[in-house]
Amino acid sequence: MWWIKIRSNKKPIIIISGVFLFLFMVVAFMTSGTQGLLIDENVAYWADQNSLPLMNYASFIGSSEMILLVTVIVGLVLLIRRNWKQLFFFFTVSVGGVVLNLALKMLIRRARPGDEVSYIEVFNQNLEIQSYSFPSGHTMRATILFLFLIYLSYRFGKNSMLKFITLIVFVALIVTVALSRIMLDAHFATDIAGALLISISWFFLCLYFFYTPKQASYQMFSHR
Repeated sequence: MWWIKIRSNKKPIIIISGVFLFLFMVVAFMTSGTQGLLIDENVAYWADQNSLPLMNYASFIGSSEMILLVTVIVGLVLLIRRNWKQLFFFFTVSVGGVVLNLALKMLIRRARPGDEVSYIEVFNQNLEIQSYSFPSGHTMRATILFLFLIYLSYRFGKNSMLKFITLIVFVALIVTVALSRIMLDAHFATDIAGALLISISWFFLCLYFFYTPKQASYQMFSHR
């Protein structure tokens, strides 16, 4: 399995990051062409015909307020346990992800569906910073957070069944939040695809610098 390989070797981590970064660049390029527009229109038509009332609740999971709340809780747990390495990793991947999202939005400057001007909102307060469409901030925040929680469960968990359940639950939450942004007509499909891809790339890039393979630690100990 991919996780077993990563546990003993860091090389697959940077490869995964690079692959998803390349795919993100492909999607970003598509947003300026007719192919991306066609995909967005077809997915938007499907979403309009299959709207679900629960999507508002799913979207709330990826809101800045909810993500901030969970982030503070996770950070406090790591702080209380004095797990400084994981705390710094969590801080870097989370805060860095927000900065990365804002930078990409300002760089690409893609208008939201309907060309309505939207501003960045924090705790129901609008900041005087226009919120562009690509990539989706909701999706990026949720994806990075849930990827980190999956990482914690596989890194420190001992129950295989619990690890599997955690994986299924958090992947389902990532997909649900992403889907809700399309079905609520808040983002284009390519906005969501781009957010998922760059979030995974960013997470694994940070993981590459913070992760210490267990085999490497064992080898260092054995040669002392």
